Amino acid sequence: MDFTLRTQARSWALAALIASLTPNAFAQSTTGALVPIDLERLRFTPAATDSMLVDTGHVLPEGAYRLMLMAGYERGILLLKGSDGQERSILDYRVAGWLAGAWSPTERLELSARLPVIIHQGGNGADTLVGVSTPRSFGLGTPELGARYALLRREDGAPVFLSLGLDVGTPGGTASAFGRQQGWAGLQVAPRVAVSRELGPVVLGASAGVRIRSTENEPGRDYGTELEQGIVVATRGKGLRAEVALQAAESLVEPDLALELLGGLRLPVGGGFEAFAVAGHGFTDIPGTPSIRAAAGIAWAHEPPARENACRSGGSHTPEQCPALDDDGDSVPNGQDRCPLEAGPPENDGCPDSDSDGDGVVDREDACPNEAGTAENKGCPDTDSDGDGVVDREDACPNEAGTAENKGCPDTDSDGDGVVDREDACPNEAGTAENKGCPDTDSDGDGVVDREDACPNEAGVAAHRGCPEPAPAPQAPTTEAPTRLPTEHHVQFPVGQSTLSDSERRSLDAIADYLKARPGVSLRIEGHTDNTGPEQLNRTLSQERADAVRQYLIQQGIESSRLVAKGYGPDRPIASNDTLEGRSANRRVEFITSTTGE
Repeated sequence: MDFTLRTQARSWALAALIASLTPNAFAQSTTGALVPIDLERLRFTPAATDSMLVDTGHVLPEGAYRLMLMAGYERGILLLKGSDGQERSILDYRVAGWLAGAWSPTERLELSARLPVIIHQGGNGADTLVGVSTPRSFGLGTPELGARYALLRREDGAPVFLSLGLDVGTPGGTASAFGRQQGWAGLQVAPRVAVSRELGPVVLGASAGVRIRSTENEPGRDYGTELEQGIVVATRGKGLRAEVALQAAESLVEPDLALELLGGLRLPVGGGFEAFAVAGHGFTDIPGTPSIRAAAGIAWAHEPPARENACRSGGSHTPEQCPALDDDGDSVPNGQDRCPLEAGPPENDGCPDSDSDGDGVVDREDACPNEAGTAENKGCPDTDSDGDGVVDREDACPNEAGTAENKGCPDTDSDGDGVVDREDACPNEAGTAENKGCPDTDSDGDGVVDREDACPNEAGVAAHRGCPEPAPAPQAPTTEAPTRLPTEHHVQFPVGQSTLSDSERRSLDAIADYLKARPGVSLRIEGHTDNTGPEQLNRTLSQERADAVRQYLIQQGIESSRLVAKGYGPDRPIASNDTLEGRSANRRVEFITSTTGE
């Protein structure tokens, strides 16, 4: 029994000795020792002129300053993989605070300072890796001093805000708490350029720069100088404000990119104080990029009143400093203008009107701002519910198909005469289309209705278009057939034509010879037609026939002053138009002679 106990005691002592000589025999190794680095990636602007998270190039006005106190929580800050392939969250969480401030000692220049404090942090698994020590739970981050200089300012009429900035990280951070770089005594330099522009109620801003610092060789990757970029969209105004920012850091010593999306809210609480909150989400596992972040704080800002001459014409000032002025000349004072540096109508609170659908109707007056329409329809597209080609806003009967002439309503025919009411001169009395919907009348009772009666107040015959028959010319008794003069010849024409036939030209040659032999004789050339076809066309045709005969005689050498041509249309028939022969006889040109003094 004693022997057994002594044997066990020696075994335990040997095991204890081996364990004391090889304390890490059961720990996992890494590819190298973990060197302390500055893990803080939250970039914020103490002045917060337009944005809390991204420099926008808009510096504080001269004499203004802002102080802030903020506390935040981060999760998933530093992961490290051991030789067993397992990841360990060396820094799983961190609670930190910041004391920061900004001040503008002179026009265009702004100075700032930031002091981060690591209040408490922790993780797990560091003691299972060779060359890795558990980070201290408390310490300081890298203190920073900064300066910005405004190259362009909107209040001076520039199209954008534009500034150059420089942040310098100073020694003082706690390396064992991952609060600063190990090399260069923790010194960092970060120059950048920032720009922004107001667009109505929001500000668009962007910054780009480089953070120059020592390169530390970490297990699996190197950590050092990075390109830093940020973009932000922030609302404007005096009340509750919001912003969304994207911050990115691209390593110049490793092919990786840290990316974090952040959002913020800020609310004035009176007396120059402002409460604010920030939240974010990291999209990569690059050291220092937390999977989640939340922070909140309070700030106090002092903005001195504008100098007396600053609010005069040409004085340098911000719109906020001179609320009674109208910097953009849109008749809306700065204090009431939502866009004090962009001209807009008073109806839009001084901001430029927008037309989202490009239909020429501004959004504030457009009932359909995302759908192109017409000004007459308040910016909405025209509709035609009944499909009659008349848009509803002009259609007196929008649900019943009609005609454009009747304002979109169906045509009606109250008296059933085939003439619609809008064209019917007698809508309640049946008539004829030829009489514009009115009944035909016969004032002289000769059987020829008034609209066709050339003599409506004198009874006549149809053959003479309602006019009385002309009395036959008296015939002088003769004992022998008189000699027929050439001028007694009637020139005949085909139906509807005024062209001379060859036989008629020969007859006209005889008339020309007759006139040449009698210089004192003049002719009245009278053209006639039958009664077929429209009356006005017949009158025109008769004149053309008379003119054709006159022109031919002039061509044969007869002076034009001796010839007068006149067309009478169908008014003077010499035979009945009821027969073919009669109508042929009526298509004629005849001559009336007259003699000047001989």
